[in-house]
Amino acid sequence: MMQWNALRWRLDVLAVRHGLWILPGAALLLCALLAWGWWLPSQEAALRDSLAVQASARAPASVQTRVPHSALPPAARADAAVQRLFALAAEHGLTIAQADYRRQEAGRVGRWQVQMPATGTYPQVRRFLRAAQAIPGLSLDDVGIHRAPVGAGVEARLLFSVWFTPEAP
Repeated sequence: MMQWNALRWRLDVLAVRHGLWILPGAALLLCALLAWGWWLPSQEAALRDSLAVQASARAPASVQTRVPHSALPPAARADAAVQRLFALAAEHGLTIAQADYRRQEAGRVGRWQVQMPATGTYPQVRRFLRAAQAIPGLSLDDVGIHRAPVGAGVEARLLFSVWFTPEAP
């Protein structure tokens, strides 16, 4: 009984010295410590579990199917695919001032890497990218879009690769 009276007396002294806000503050501190020690780890574990379930459900859709080398177009058709890419850009109203080409051949697979800055509206760029998916052996490697000066739409920096099988010597 004596200890409870001493504890109550000390709490009364703290309340008089520091005001009555010390008691709710101490209670909030205790609740925060309990949340940090018990509730937060349980929430983190539940979040990890739900992310693992989402990742496993999404994995089959995101896994790219491997295309055999024989399914890639030959080099001559890859050159036509690069020309088709520029024709598609013109059809969708994009303006291409200049483009950089790089041809790389390594073993059984080669690629044309085409970097093109395009100017147009955002919907035009989206329609062009959607239509470009139909070109065989084409992959979109990088997209950078930023707003052009007022009234000019957007400037898109597009990096494509057209994959092909080199001709046998």
